Amino acid sequence: MRYGLGLVIPDDRTGTFVANMIGVALASALLVLMERRGLTELRLLLLPGFCAGLTTFSAVTAESLEPHEGGLLFLTLNVVFSLIIVIIVLPLARKIIPVRS
Repeated sequence: MRYGLGLVIPDDRTGTFVANMIGVALASALLVLMERRGLTELRLLLLPGFCAGLTTFSAVTAESLEPHEGGLLFLTLNVVFSLIIVIIVLPLARKIIPVRS
């Protein structure tokens, strides 16, 4: 999925940012889904496996080390927008995904 996203968004910084935001939103929704449906055995596959593979913290770190290209701003935007997405997606997912009966 990350490779395909790189083809659609060829700019490294924009692609990394979009991949991170999609991964954070997906991980937040999956956490609620697994909590509500009792899918704990899939947790290791989906969260540190798929979502961590999609979100590229190593790329954020490498791109943050380029101060002349706004590295600190890029890092700050990734962290702030990731937190905003979690604040939005977690409550939304809790409203949409019902508890397993």
